[in-house]
Amino acid sequence: MKNTFTNLAWKCCMVLFLAVLSVNSNAQNASVSISPAGPVICEGDQITANASGLTGPLTYLWSTGATTQSITPVYSGYYRVRVTGLNANGVTRTVSTALLPYIVVKHPNPSIFVNGPSNLCPGQSVDLVAKGRKNYSSYLWSTGETTPKITVNQSGTYALTITNALGGCSFSGTATTDINVYDSGYQPAVTGITPLTVCQPGWVTLGADAGFSSYSWSTGSTTQNTSILMDGSGGGPILDTLTVYLTVGLNNACTFTSAGTVIRSVRETELLPAYCNNYALTMNDSIKSGIILTYLTAPVYEFQFEETTQPNITWTYQSTSRWCNLANVTPALQANKFYNVRVRGIIDGTPYCYGDLCQIGITGNPRAASTTLSNALRADGTTSEAQIFPNPSNDAFNMYLRNIDTSIPASVTVADVQGRLVDQFNYDGNNGIAKFGESLNNGVYFVTVEQGAFKNVTRIVKTK
Repeated sequence: MKNTFTNLAWKCCMVLFLAVLSVNSNAQNASVSISPAGPVICEGDQITANASGLTGPLTYLWSTGATTQSITPVYSGYYRVRVTGLNANGVTRTVSTALLPYIVVKHPNPSIFVNGPSNLCPGQSVDLVAKGRKNYSSYLWSTGETTPKITVNQSGTYALTITNALGGCSFSGTATTDINVYDSGYQPAVTGITPLTVCQPGWVTLGADAGFSSYSWSTGSTTQNTSILMDGSGGGPILDTLTVYLTVGLNNACTFTSAGTVIRSVRETELLPAYCNNYALTMNDSIKSGIILTYLTAPVYEFQFEETTQPNITWTYQSTSRWCNLANVTPALQANKFYNVRVRGIIDGTPYCYGDLCQIGITGNPRAASTTLSNALRADGTTSEAQIFPNPSNDAFNMYLRNIDTSIPASVTVADVQGRLVDQFNYDGNNGIAKFGESLNNGVYFVTVEQGAFKNVTRIVKTK
C-alpha cells in the first residue's frame, strides 16, 4: 500500500514538472526579426517586423518611434523594434531585436558648382565641380569626361549625370549649368523698358542684361538700367533725338560696347501765335500748327476741336501738313462760335501728347465787325488788311492783321473824331491778336495801321 501511494505521488510530480517545462519552453520560443535583414536597402524600401511565438493583438515600437509593423527608413543607421503580444500561455510577453545596421542607398540629387564666373572673357576658362556627396559610383559629363571636376572654356550647357549604385540599388540624377564665353565682337543688348519715343519732356528707360561686373552708359549712368530725360536739350536738340551707347565690363578683364540705341521725344506743339486766340476767322480760312521735328518719319498733325459751350465733346482733323483748312473739319464748325483747339503729332501710327490749348472764333462775316478803309497789294499778290473786333465794344478791342510782314512791327495810332491822338503802339505780327482800347471813353475813334506801303484806317465805336 505504501509503495502504491509512493508511485502515485511520483507520477503526479512528473506530470506537473513536464507541464511547467512546457510553459517555459513556449515562452522562450517567442522572438522577432526584421526583413529584409540588410544591411543595404534602396531608398523607398520598407523594413518589416516579423514576430513568432506571439499572438495578437500585437503592438510594435521602433527605435524611430513608429508603431506600425513596417517602416520606410530615410537615413542610414541602426534600427530596432520591440513587439508585445500574448504567448501560448496567454501571458503578455515583449520581445526585441538587437540594433541592426541599415545602409539606405538614396537617389542622387546632383548639382554643379561653378568655381568662378559663369560669364567669361575670350580665352578664359572655369572649373565645374560635382557638388554634394563625394563617393558616387560614377560621374559622366556631357563632354564625355568621367571625373568629379572638369575645366571648360567654350559657351554651352554642360550636363552631369551621377549614378549611385550599391547592393542591388542603382539610381541616377542629372544637373545642368550654362557657361557663356563672349567673343571679341560681342555687343551687349539694350532693351527699351519704356517706349523709345516719348512726349517732350518725357523719360525713356533702357535696360541691360544681368551678369556683367560693371555698366557704363554714354549718359553717365553706371547702373544696369538707366532713365533719360528727353527735354529737347543736349544730344539732339534740333531733332529731339539722342543716341545712347552701353559699355559693360566682365571680370575686370574685358569690356564690350553696344550698338547705338536712338531715343527721341516728340515736341508738344500748338497753333502759331497768328492763329491762337484769333476770333476773326472765317470758314474759308486755315489755321497752322507749330512744327514737330522727328527722327525719320514725317508726322501727321492732328487738330482737336471742342466747342466752348459743350466741354468734353471733341472731334479731330488730321493733316499731313501743318495746315488745317477749317472748311474741311467734320463735324463742320459754325459761325459765331468759339472753339478750343489743340494739336498733337502722330508718328508711325502712334499718337503723342497734345500741346497747349488755343481758342479761335468763327465769324459769319468778318467785314461786318470792322470797316477796312484801305488795303495794300503785296509783292506775292496777296492783300494785307486789318480787322478789329468786336466793334462796337464796351470793353477792349481785338486787332488782327492779315498777310502783313511779320519781320517788322506795324505802327498803330488811335485818334478821336477831332483828330487828337489818344493812343499809339506797335503791332507785332508774330503775336497774333493785339488788345487795346480798354480805357477809351464812349465815342467814335479812328484806328490807323501803317507798315511800309500798307495803310489801313478803321472806324471803331466805344460804348460803356
